[in-house]
Amino acid sequence: MTLRDLMRNTWCTLTNPLRRLRRRGMDYVRLPLAGSFPERREKERLRFPWSLLPWAAIEMSLETLNEQLERLAADPRVRGVVFTLDGLAAGPATVRSLRQAVLRFRERGKQAVAYLTQVTTWRLYLASAADEILLPESAIFAAAGLQIETTFLRDTLAQFGVEVDIEALREYKVFPDRFRRSEMSDAHREMLDAILDDQYAEIVAAIAEGRGLTREAVRRAMDDVPLTAQEAVERDLADVLAYEDELGAYLGTPDRPATIASWSEVRRRLVRQRRWRTQQVVGVVSVAGNIVPGPSRRLPTPLPTPFTEQAGADTIVQALRQAERNKRVAAVVLHVDSPGGSALASDLIWREVLRLQKQKPVVTYMGNVAASGGYYVSVPAAYIVAQATTLTGSIGIFGGKIVTAGLYGKLNVHREVLQRGRAASLYSDATPFSDAERQKIRHSLENSYARFKARVAEGRRMEPDRVEEIARGRVWTGRQALERGLVDELGDLQAAVEKACSLAGLDTWRCVPVVSVGPGKRYTPPRPSNVQGGRPDALLHALSPLLRERVFALLPWDIRLRE
Repeated sequence: MTLRDLMRNTWCTLTNPLRRLRRRGMDYVRLPLAGSFPERREKERLRFPWSLLPWAAIEMSLETLNEQLERLAADPRVRGVVFTLDGLAAGPATVRSLRQAVLRFRERGKQAVAYLTQVTTWRLYLASAADEILLPESAIFAAAGLQIETTFLRDTLAQFGVEVDIEALREYKVFPDRFRRSEMSDAHREMLDAILDDQYAEIVAAIAEGRGLTREAVRRAMDDVPLTAQEAVERDLADVLAYEDELGAYLGTPDRPATIASWSEVRRRLVRQRRWRTQQVVGVVSVAGNIVPGPSRRLPTPLPTPFTEQAGADTIVQALRQAERNKRVAAVVLHVDSPGGSALASDLIWREVLRLQKQKPVVTYMGNVAASGGYYVSVPAAYIVAQATTLTGSIGIFGGKIVTAGLYGKLNVHREVLQRGRAASLYSDATPFSDAERQKIRHSLENSYARFKARVAEGRRMEPDRVEEIARGRVWTGRQALERGLVDELGDLQAAVEKACSLAGLDTWRCVPVVSVGPGKRYTPPRPSNVQGGRPDALLHALSPLLRERVFALLPWDIRLRE
């Protein structure tokens, strides 16, 4: 790689003077912040005819945005960036990563300008990181705060003769409550209130700091929405009223307006930085979506379901083994953005992370959510990084079945069931659990819950009693998790990569490549390990579909922060 770097750096040295000759048209660059911003860029595009679908285009990733900002910050001809925020649909932790990217850009001595036509809570949170916020006169200022809405389906299902018979451990493991209750339990309400309090406090504090206001002033303004654009300026929540065609004159002068170019117009003219890369790399293995047995899958259409993206244990296990065998991979960042799923599949991934950690440093980076099974797979890592707005924890278990006897009765369908074996009908949908069966189910769940807590105690070096205090199925924000020892640091993926480099002893003055690690084309068997526990045939048990699972480590996916 040294020869390759030498050739590239020589080319940069020879061509950069020619690039610097062109100074006009490089004042500001317009970068739209739209979409959900996945952490890493996707390499593969959908094939024809799926590529023609409106949602088939690959979104801008955080990785790509950071690379663009790095190049713009390094070019002395670029004065700043105009960020347009219309269409932003990212989760809370991703928005915080975007905010940190803007702040890093400003630290390089460049100007960041945010232009918004619709001001929502999370967009204002992001825009407050910029030097200035500009709005058109007709802008809608609707940054009203946050709310969480949870629906309960017990009464609805009862009308169709359907009963959900699920046991959960413990009181904060409220995923089944959506189907077995008609309203929130006290523990459910307490948990959601704590999440709202922490996220709202994070937003208010960031806006107040960015805009030079008191937190009380920010709260009053948000309580008074909707505000006109002029009222937002008067309250110092924005700086200037201007339409997009007026930005050039505002950022320059009426006689010499500043030029605002798109990325595609300037990227070939930007100065290229010389760099020397290390021979070794940091590998990134992603656990994105619901954790399921078998391979990873992504449904071809954006259906309104939490199971659109599935992180398959088989796929992730193979990727981790590839990272273990690749001598160029000095350390691994486990990127987790998952609400959990199958307890079995989570345990199989946990095992591989634990094995890998014995060979190479593993750092977990948590995205918008890394809870329940998503936290389970995170704990073997040497270090855990999360955002303040990440949802994590949810250390708990649930399992059970759906009983449809009433539905069959309403439809006048008569069923007769024959069986052999006393427990053959344990998971049958014909009848609820008997007292004896329920005791068996709870015993099985207690074993899984005890195993979950033991994994946390081992990985986080905690006493079992302390784990129980912060477990019980409760969901925490990243900031709350840091206070309780569930994570080690608040930061973005860049912070996780820097920690991985430090643990691996890589040269900090050189550029360390960060590469995605996939499962490989052939099956990779595990290497012998002295790690205790687990079963040698465990992978075979991950071949059943998720819907046939009996024990789940899954976040209540109906926890959704809304503006």
